Amino acid sequence: MENSQTQDLDLLYYVNIVFKRFWLVSFTVVLCVLISMAVSFMMKPVYKASVLMMIDRENAARIDTQTAVTSWASDEDYYRTQYKLLESHSLLSIVYDELDLGKYEEFRTQGLERNIDKLRKKINISPVVRSRLVNLEVSSVEPALAAKIANTLAENYVHRNINSRVLIAKDLVNALNNSDQSSAHERNLLNSMPQIVNNDLIKKYKEQETNLEVQKARFTSRYTDEHPELVSIQKQIDTIQYKIEDETAKIIKSVKIDLSGQFLGNNVRIVDKALVPLKPYQPNKKMNLAIGFAAGCLLGFLFALIADLLDRTVKNSEDLETKLAMPFLGITHMEKLRKKEAEYFTMLDTNPSLSAESIRNIRTMLDFALAGRQEKTILVASSIQGEGKSYLSSNLSVAIAQTGARTLLVDGDLRRSRLHKVFKTENSEGLSSMLASSDIKIMDNIAKTAIKTDVKNLYILPSGKQPPNPAELLNTPKLKAFIEAAENHFDKIIIDCPALLPVTDTLLWGKYAPNAVFAIKASSTNVKFAKTAIEHLKKADVNVLGAVITMHKNKGFKYGYYKDHYYYYKTEESKK
Repeated sequence: MENSQTQDLDLLYYVNIVFKRFWLVSFTVVLCVLISMAVSFMMKPVYKASVLMMIDRENAARIDTQTAVTSWASDEDYYRTQYKLLESHSLLSIVYDELDLGKYEEFRTQGLERNIDKLRKKINISPVVRSRLVNLEVSSVEPALAAKIANTLAENYVHRNINSRVLIAKDLVNALNNSDQSSAHERNLLNSMPQIVNNDLIKKYKEQETNLEVQKARFTSRYTDEHPELVSIQKQIDTIQYKIEDETAKIIKSVKIDLSGQFLGNNVRIVDKALVPLKPYQPNKKMNLAIGFAAGCLLGFLFALIADLLDRTVKNSEDLETKLAMPFLGITHMEKLRKKEAEYFTMLDTNPSLSAESIRNIRTMLDFALAGRQEKTILVASSIQGEGKSYLSSNLSVAIAQTGARTLLVDGDLRRSRLHKVFKTENSEGLSSMLASSDIKIMDNIAKTAIKTDVKNLYILPSGKQPPNPAELLNTPKLKAFIEAAENHFDKIIIDCPALLPVTDTLLWGKYAPNAVFAIKASSTNVKFAKTAIEHLKKADVNVLGAVITMHKNKGFKYGYYKDHYYYYKTEESKK
């Protein structure tokens, strides 16, 4: 069961890689397809002409067996021999010269007028399975020339085969025609014919003759030639030799009759001559496009995988835990919104949404992280600007206020204040004016200075006018007094701090507010920057409760099921 789940997760990981880097994969696929198209159009068309031939093994075997010249091997060896003969240098030379192929560029090399090897490379022999048929294929950039070469080669091969058979049988034919007045050589040739050598009756006669010769030799050593036993044995030998000659004459006569009708026959013939091809077989544009598309998909996936492996940003909870060794608190999602400020009011949307549910999950995880602790103030920090920190602060404050807790959202960035624009409030008075005031009792009026929002239980304290010395203003005992006063009047305080790496303002907040939530922009925050910022917080004795991955784009299938399930769940509840 665990192995099956692991395999599903691994497959999902690779699918997500493709979806996350969809444009890289798409670009690679399109590029490979365009390259394959360009190659296809740049290639010179090549035409292929084919001659269908029949090479009959049985006829050749029978005639050659009758001539007793060749001892045939297996059919496979025979056909392989024929295929090699079709590509033999001597045969190709005849075709090359007959068609004057030297005048064609594709059949010659620079400085050489005659190149048989180039012709050989243009020839392909393709046997038809389980038959005696074979396709003799010739390719050329000129369709008519391809057909001409194929036909000429086939015709010369057939003609050579006939001549070879005539030459092989010539001596035997002469011996057969002059069998009555044959020379010793011709008679030996005739007697070596398989029909004679393998004849059972002749074998029997020769065996009897051999036995009689043995007896004759034994008696010769003791008797003269006139001895009756020797005379009798010699008569028997003469009789057997006569029978052998008579039987041999009958076989020779039969072979002459059979050979007279088949001697000039041929076991090789052309079934279909090559026709001029109308379409090129190379380049195969459809095949090239398919190969280009397949190669593009493979390379695109490899590039996406390599890019993912080389990516030093935090993309998901697994990266957060493995690369930064930080607890994962949740995710905020990137959404398409009509108004820029509307992004900060995800929690005010009355319709069910994945973004609102994600904020509630972060609120719950914070409750677990702070279980048993009395601290009310939470810093929201990030390594650099533009990582969704203000979005997280605003919506998290709304989510906490919705639980009934009296919540204060403080714009702690005295350099680049923004929350007053989001909540559309005045920024003339705020945090900077309170810290700059010489009256320490002004901190007791924080509840009156904070602006009540439309959200029940939620108050916001803008940053106020930008001071000339933000760091010096924060590095005073008044900051501690401010936090203590805020905690006396509110149940929870969320402070939207500036980015850590450009300035040290967040560390000054950390002196009196020891808990922080770290915002990391999905697939954007560099691991090195994040580590540096977190180390700064830890050196300042700030307890990082965990990290939130912000501005996450829903790519692939990783969160699709959760989203669908969430809508289904809300719909079912609404019916109830």
